[in-house]
Amino acid sequence: MTPVDTSTRAPLTDAPPLPTGRPMGHSRCELSRVIWPGDENMFGSGKGTLILELADEVGWAAAVRHSDGHAVTASVTDMTFFAPFWAGDIVAAVAQVEGTGRTSMDIGVQVNARRWHGSGEQERIAEAHLVFVAVDADGAPRPVRPVHPETDAEYARHRAAAIRREYRRALKAALAEVALPTPR
Repeated sequence: MTPVDTSTRAPLTDAPPLPTGRPMGHSRCELSRVIWPGDENMFGSGKGTLILELADEVGWAAAVRHSDGHAVTASVTDMTFFAPFWAGDIVAAVAQVEGTGRTSMDIGVQVNARRWHGSGEQERIAEAHLVFVAVDADGAPRPVRPVHPETDAEYARHRAAAIRREYRRALKAALAEVALPTPR
């Protein structure tokens, strides 16, 4: 098995090679917001789409920070909710690049809520994994530098990103065999 962020891949263009990789922590970004009564769903808890939007925004910021330029969302690999959130909570999403391909970046997002009526402790409410692609001014994919883990937790996240990448490839191949009809 080949490591996900190998630096031996050929560049996409004749552009000069990218500098050496960056540590995972370089891309770390945080975005917070207060949940208002207008953010509630019909059951009184916060709308899940709000958390998905927050994850996409902070994921984009991490991708841009890592790639030194614009990036676009390619996919949401998964989004898992662990607990509801409520009006008055302060929700914070933290994202970082956990793995890289030639032009793509696997972004992990952790979402916590600081309860308005609680002890002030943060509670994990969601987790997401997204893939962003670095693009140039014309919207064409451009190479990104590798990312390097530094701590045991970052090494685990880096390996998990590689597993998700392998899973996406296997899923794509398996679905190609099924020959799903093209959506209209």
